[in-house]
Amino acid sequence: MFSDSHAFAGFSVDDIAAARAFYGETLGLDVAESGGMLTLHLAGGGRVLIYPKPDHVPASFTVLNLPVDDIDAAVDALAAAGVTPELYQSIPQDERGIARPDVGIPGPPIAWFKDPAGNILSVLQTGSRFETDTPSTAAGGRSDGESEVNLQLSIYPLRQPHLRPAIEAALQAARGEGVGVTVGRLSTFVHGDEPAVFAALRAAFRAAGAAGSTVVVATLTTGVPSDETVAGIQDGLARRQG
Repeated sequence: MFSDSHAFAGFSVDDIAAARAFYGETLGLDVAESGGMLTLHLAGGGRVLIYPKPDHVPASFTVLNLPVDDIDAAVDALAAAGVTPELYQSIPQDERGIARPDVGIPGPPIAWFKDPAGNILSVLQTGSRFETDTPSTAAGGRSDGESEVNLQLSIYPLRQPHLRPAIEAALQAARGEGVGVTVGRLSTFVHGDEPAVFAALRAAFRAAGAAGSTVVVATLTTGVPSDETVAGIQDGLARRQG
């Protein structure tokens, strides 16, 4: 229905002027203002709408992920600009707020911080420094980014009052890795170059988990089956387990 729609994400803030200064001056993003709202024009053609909300409540999940080639340099730049990293007791982070996969954290090196409205943002290292250690290379797959991979992704938030925030955050994070995302009736399919697909999986897992306990089920495929095919497979599994 909306396959040709130029969709964009959005989130609220409580002070448009402060948001414009932060996103435009502190972070150096391309910001346009119109009708009392802001539009972030991101590299690669993506857009994010920032709108004022009097009863704004900061999102409990990451609303914007900023991929970088060097997370250490990015965190240093944020600190120099006066941005304080977010530290979480449940996540192993170093003194600068960086969580790295070598301490058991899935996904690329990542650090979180907040905008003036309290919304959570992240910088995550997805450049060549991280891609040399992606599962595709470790498993003997091609690392030149030319092999095509399809990933069937299902997201199940646990004990959360609202399911959509975790799911939408995961999909937004996956799209940020430059892969194709096809949302089906029962699951989502991610497709693109092998390194990008694995990076999208990690980003989706990270974003979904930021909202609370979440189960993410991922299956590599050689194609994108229809909703009817997926439904038939799941119904058959259900009957066998019953």
